[in-house]
Amino acid sequence: MNKDLIDLLPWGEQAVLELIEDAAAQKRLLKTRGPDTEFAGRTAALYFEKPSLRTRVTFEVAMNQKGGSALMLDAGTIGIGKRESLEDVARNLERWLDVLVCRTFSHKLVEELARLAKIPVINALTDVSHPCQAIAFAQTAIEHRTKLDGLTLAFVGDGNNVARSLAELAALTGMNFTLACPSGFELPSDFVSQVQPLFSRKGRRFSQSNDPKAAVSGADFLYGDVWVSMGQEGQKDAKASHFQPFQINASLLDAAGSQALVTHCLPAHRGEEITDDVMDGPKAVCFDEAENRLHAQKAVLRRVFRATGRL
Repeated sequence: MNKDLIDLLPWGEQAVLELIEDAAAQKRLLKTRGPDTEFAGRTAALYFEKPSLRTRVTFEVAMNQKGGSALMLDAGTIGIGKRESLEDVARNLERWLDVLVCRTFSHKLVEELARLAKIPVINALTDVSHPCQAIAFAQTAIEHRTKLDGLTLAFVGDGNNVARSLAELAALTGMNFTLACPSGFELPSDFVSQVQPLFSRKGRRFSQSNDPKAAVSGADFLYGDVWVSMGQEGQKDAKASHFQPFQINASLLDAAGSQALVTHCLPAHRGEEITDDVMDGPKAVCFDEAENRLHAQKAVLRRVFRATGRL
């Protein structure tokens, strides 16, 4: 069992499916029995270099509702690699904490912390991937479509960290995946060569298209994200003209078909990558997914705690 959650692919199909199933179980448990004490005596630290609403709140609430505690580590104050070495930071934190949750710009930093620290490390978003978001989407998709196998997910936007984790999820769970993006904004070729065989093995389709309406046709879910990720704000004007045809609006939703639902990892820039009428309309499940972040975080925490003998 993996000590850390950095990306979904290393966990494999069975572990990811178990994680999704446990997220649903945690939701049922909270609704029927309320908070519990499963994490009593456990402490999580959140090291965040980027702003956060859903990730911070859901990890803190997840720990609190399970009887544990959570604290925020100020990135500027700690200064990993500046005030002291990464190795020394890891050696200190592992003596006080039970898990370290990281939201950073650098994916390599999270990988290095996982390698150096004896405690579990969870990727709560890096410039490369966002595995916890993908688990929350999977839970939401099953709630609305009963299963993942055979569904088609169309990610509309940049081939970014969220797109990558969703593609990994799709490859492991038997979904079809399409990235609809302007030319030049596709997923990296080395990543595509890594996941393509997984789709082929299951008889599923992985594709990337520069034609938004053709890409979403027949999709069960249209997935949106901001066009400019945190740390790339200087690219906003340059990207806007490329991405405008990929806005999730009523016309694109009609092109997908009546079966299509819409979600978004949030925060949304309304009027840019998604319109108000779609996001607030009957086809949107964005806030269902946001709610499920809480239960997905609990499932992830339970898994890494079990892997390190903390449960």
